[in-house]
Amino acid sequence: MPTYDSSNNKTYSADGSVAYTFADRQTKGIFLSKVFGMMFICLLITTVVAAGFGYGFQALLINTATVTDGVTILDTNLVTGLVIGLIVTMIALLIMSFVLPITFARGKHNVIAPLMIYVTLMGLLLSTFTFIFDWVILVESFGVTALIFGVMGLLGYVSKGRLTGIGFILLGLLIGAAALSGINWLLILFGGIQPQNITLSWFVSLILFAFLMLVTLYDVNRIRQIAENGAQQDNNLVYYCAYILYSDFIALLIRVIYFMALIMGRRK
Repeated sequence: MPTYDSSNNKTYSADGSVAYTFADRQTKGIFLSKVFGMMFICLLITTVVAAGFGYGFQALLINTATVTDGVTILDTNLVTGLVIGLIVTMIALLIMSFVLPITFARGKHNVIAPLMIYVTLMGLLLSTFTFIFDWVILVESFGVTALIFGVMGLLGYVSKGRLTGIGFILLGLLIGAAALSGINWLLILFGGIQPQNITLSWFVSLILFAFLMLVTLYDVNRIRQIAENGAQQDNNLVYYCAYILYSDFIALLIRVIYFMALIMGRRK
């Protein structure tokens, strides 16, 4: 039988896990703090893994490279291992993207371990950005993403209602972006790359970015609704909500890096 502790507004189930009653504003705040705190931990792990592995592997490549007639030759075994490792990481992330929501939904086991594995794998995959982009672009992109995420999260939090109508907007943006992208590929296939193809690609990218921003707004609003509905939820709900917000942040970050690289590239 679950037991309720009125001193901290928590219910303890038979297995010792904590369930939040959200009896007052303070308890709701604790739940939301845990969600955003776990999201921060996930982002921190991903950042440390991405930077550590990315720059560490680059240093390894440089130290093991040989110079012949002024040409630097990298160790082919290391390069091959890196490519294979990244492919395996991509496949594992794709599988876990489907497995994690199912695991969260069942709620039979503590999901902190698979979540930590997921964010670590994401860090390994994002380490490829350190090979491609200057660290200034990556740092600035992270800052811009944090600002955008914060603004959209704030709008989602203060928005009243459940934002049910936003689902139709999201679907429309997604369908529109897919249709325009398909048209652009057909134009490239039959007419080659033209200036209008680049313009259309930018337009599609902006639509997708707007889609991701609205998804962030919607998810934060949905999490606030969860915290306010008064239902008893265990710690797995904290991890699930953190996973949703973490995924939104990473999706925004990737698009921001893309835009920042294009913009800064034009400035050079």
